[in-house]
Amino acid sequence: MAVLIRAAHSGDIPDLHRMLLCIAAFHGQARPDIFKTGASKYTPEELQELLCDETYRIFVAEDAGVCGYVFCILQTVQDHLLLQNRKELYVDDLFVDPDCRGKGTATLLMQKAQEEAERCGCDCVTLNVWNVPHSALPFYEKLGYTERKRYMELSVDNTPKN
Repeated sequence: MAVLIRAAHSGDIPDLHRMLLCIAAFHGQARPDIFKTGASKYTPEELQELLCDETYRIFVAEDAGVCGYVFCILQTVQDHLLLQNRKELYVDDLFVDPDCRGKGTATLLMQKAQEEAERCGCDCVTLNVWNVPHSALPFYEKLGYTERKRYMELSVDNTPKN
């Protein structure tokens, strides 16, 4: 069966929430200083709201059930003092179930995001990638994404000094 990429609907919320818990667990293991254990980026109620939000685009991959997603947000800069007017599609989150990886599912989801950006008249597709072991950075580079900026950090040791 070929993987089908389609717009998410309310019936997908249980699968979306399950996958959000999986990606949160991965991030929690990689960066426990930032991410809470057992948490999810969105509750089922928030997912329902996002499905009705005009600025969100959520697409799912369906094989033998829903096995992946891409969350996208339309972002517009209009009449800003410094920035040019532009419209971007921001990839907020991408996930494919481990059992479905290696079949091109993530590529199909990202192609759908690009198609949606073109359909909406966007200038570009943007995203952030966490710098953690097993980062998705090589995947995005393979798709042609280039570095726009870096989000850097300096950890501060807050342990009491004697």
